[in-house]
Amino acid sequence: MEGEATVKLEDAELFVVTRGRGTPVVLLGGPWFGQTYLRSLADGLSAEFETVSYDARGSGRSRPASPPEITLEAHLKDLEGLRQALGIERINLIGHSLGALVVLLFAARYPERTGALVLAHPGPPFAIEMMEQLHHAFMDNQTETDRKVMESIAVSDSFKAVQPEAREAFFKAMYSAFFRDRSLLSRLDFGFTEATAAHAVGAEEQLTEQILALDPTALLSSVRSPTLVVHAEHDLIPLGFSTFLAAEIQGAQMVVLEGVGHFSYLEDPPLFTSAVIPFLRREGLDRIER
Repeated sequence: MEGEATVKLEDAELFVVTRGRGTPVVLLGGPWFGQTYLRSLADGLSAEFETVSYDARGSGRSRPASPPEITLEAHLKDLEGLRQALGIERINLIGHSLGALVVLLFAARYPERTGALVLAHPGPPFAIEMMEQLHHAFMDNQTETDRKVMESIAVSDSFKAVQPEAREAFFKAMYSAFFRDRSLLSRLDFGFTEATAAHAVGAEEQLTEQILALDPTALLSSVRSPTLVVHAEHDLIPLGFSTFLAAEIQGAQMVVLEGVGHFSYLEDPPLFTSAVIPFLRREGLDRIER
């Protein structure tokens, strides 16, 4: 099945994009950015798998939502609702960055409904010391030009007016520190809409706080899915966090991709898919309900 559709859930309407045919794999990035920045990842997998990506509630082309409606619990509920709507008995998941933590918590809560699990560059870390390492690495990699661009955008009338183009430009400038080769930043497309722009600035902090409040380390033993943790040699998120997850999740595997950073699937798509596709071939569960 290929195409775009709005899927109505109990209290949300999600814009969903489906590509390819075969075993279904659902993709989730940082929830406030939606499916647009994962497009190249979906393209890289769709030759062998049916990829499903979506704009999380309150972002992209999904129905707008207010801040109290955009919570970790809501994201988990939406993912379960999407699983049911798609008729997938056990859902194969790839989460990138903060999205990796969301799908990890989904797998811990719904082990019987989760198939294969890929945690691509998961973060931010749970431990304070690793959060500090991430902060220092970010500050070291951010250039004076990056900071000036962000400052210039932040004081602009368009940013203050919450215009999507200005808010997206701000985030791209911020995430430039995660790219070794800044020329590749042009491949990063967040697809901001008015809905995304309205909540993106505070979304990461709020979602991170809610994840940490769950004591996520204690939940890792509940994960029963075949799991692949993907780390990148030049990711700013500490290697120790990926190593920790791989050690704590029963039977988890881990791979470190050389020469790339946090957005490895954009920087070197064949490298990323060469690590992920064999795992999904072995461990991905096919659709049963439909």
